[in-house]
Amino acid sequence: MEEKKQSGYPSIDKPWKKWYRNDPIRKIAKNQTVYEMVFESNKKHPDDAALGYMGIEWTFQKLKTITDQAAYAFAKAGLKKGDIVLIGIANCPQAVVALLALNKLGAVSQWFDIRTGEKSIAEYARRSKCKYIIIYDMLLPKIEKIINDINVQKILVTNPCDFLPRIKQALYKAYAKKTGTFFKMPADTRYLGFKEFIKSGDEKMELKCASYDSKAPAIMIQSSGTTGTPKIITHSNLSATSAAQKLSYVDLPLGRKRTVLVALPPWIAYCLGDAILFPLAIGMKIELAPDFELDIVYRYIGKFTIAFAAPRNYRYLQDKIPTLTYRQRKGFSKIECLVSGGDRISVEENREFEKAFECPLVNGYGNNEGWGALTVNPASHNKYGTVGVPKYDDIIISYDNESQTELKYGECGEICALTDTAFLYYEGRQKETDEIKKRHPDGKIWIHTGDIGYIDEDGYVHLEGRMRRVIIRGGFKLSADMIEEKILENELVKECVVVGVKDESEGEVPMAFILLNPELGKDLKAAEKAILDGLSIKMKQNEIPKWFEFVDSLPYTENGKYDFRRLEGMGEEYLKGKGLL
Repeated sequence: MEEKKQSGYPSIDKPWKKWYRNDPIRKIAKNQTVYEMVFESNKKHPDDAALGYMGIEWTFQKLKTITDQAAYAFAKAGLKKGDIVLIGIANCPQAVVALLALNKLGAVSQWFDIRTGEKSIAEYARRSKCKYIIIYDMLLPKIEKIINDINVQKILVTNPCDFLPRIKQALYKAYAKKTGTFFKMPADTRYLGFKEFIKSGDEKMELKCASYDSKAPAIMIQSSGTTGTPKIITHSNLSATSAAQKLSYVDLPLGRKRTVLVALPPWIAYCLGDAILFPLAIGMKIELAPDFELDIVYRYIGKFTIAFAAPRNYRYLQDKIPTLTYRQRKGFSKIECLVSGGDRISVEENREFEKAFECPLVNGYGNNEGWGALTVNPASHNKYGTVGVPKYDDIIISYDNESQTELKYGECGEICALTDTAFLYYEGRQKETDEIKKRHPDGKIWIHTGDIGYIDEDGYVHLEGRMRRVIIRGGFKLSADMIEEKILENELVKECVVVGVKDESEGEVPMAFILLNPELGKDLKAAEKAILDGLSIKMKQNEIPKWFEFVDSLPYTENGKYDFRRLEGMGEEYLKGKGLL
């Protein structure tokens, strides 16, 4: 039989179809809430493990019982459908409880990076008109500075060990006091322990789940700021439920009796959607890592069968393989697959990883606007150097913005995605929303990723570069433009250019080249301190440049633009001079 000829266009041929499972890992309906997706999918297996955390394990039944109790506590406090609650905590059981409890009410959970400065937290609170904020106790100093400037009823305070056995809580408290990271609850009725708050609810009370609405906000996450100032990305329930349905067709070793290591922060979709909600929906156990250090995958050997992490975590693991103990090697043999996102992996490095780990290491690709993964490599047909194929029933194309046409196989253009996991909007930023969600001549709304690449004849996506100036620090995308904007707000600074330079531990870090205002900035040490002090309030720690170089002039190209390549070379010379390269 003669093979059917391809049209030359990926959107028509959909060559990626052959890489999906014939049947999904678990059938998941789209038209339901996140709360329903997690608990309805697992009602036949209530005693299966749902989550692990620092030595404890919860079943789906226990997770549901505590979630329902928290939902009633929120309802008793007056929260209703559409109300927004800010959440500034990392991976822990109470993070999952808060997400699902609020979703049951139809309330919106707005997640923010715990490294966020107090001014940004205050702005989030004012814009959302939230009455409740959930935070780690380590954020108390920031909240105390702004609490009188925001109209909140309660600050619900927790810490990473709140749901652990008493002995571990005592050890955590002693360690926090010793290291100066213990924060006492203020003598103010606006502050209340989150665990105490949950106990005010009654898990036996009947409380119906809010109705499903594909257009209503459900979860808000924080952008990485790659297109300028960080934005609040608003998603509906559909983003999460559809993503789970689509990913249930992916060719990866997933399903009941398996465990996912969650080594990413919950304020990004790669974690919240791909590593937490999707595995729970298909009956997997999620092992929550409380931090996001370089060695996190290595430290959790033996506790997972598949991990969702960044390339830097796997590079660290590879370096440690020769030193593994007998016990670690036994745990290492349980790993069935490793999933990587946040940055590309070269063909040679991918090959070396799989040889060292003796299991598939698949690279994926996505963004917060598309609710995490847009593509992922199939485990059985892992194509090195690519970021895989589109999710089931999604379409990815390479697009020519000038002619407004799809490009053929192998032709480079902007990578665009057609998916119902797309975000609703950037909160309060319609113009920026329209720049990412664009209506094409076919009448459909596509996500424009800002990345350049092409689709090959087997349906795999190849990334070639970026349309925007992005620095990937430890797997997190940072906007060089946004960092420059914040530095330029200081009156001491006349000009500033930020570029990415190599770094042994983080892969790439921001370096700022600064031209000071000659009338104001003469003492370089004092100027650097003043700039750093200002940035520490306005920005997350990982956004602040690791290196500063004060110059008498900045290089320009013949077209009168900053010469970024020359500055990158200057940065390399600077680090070589310090013996760091």
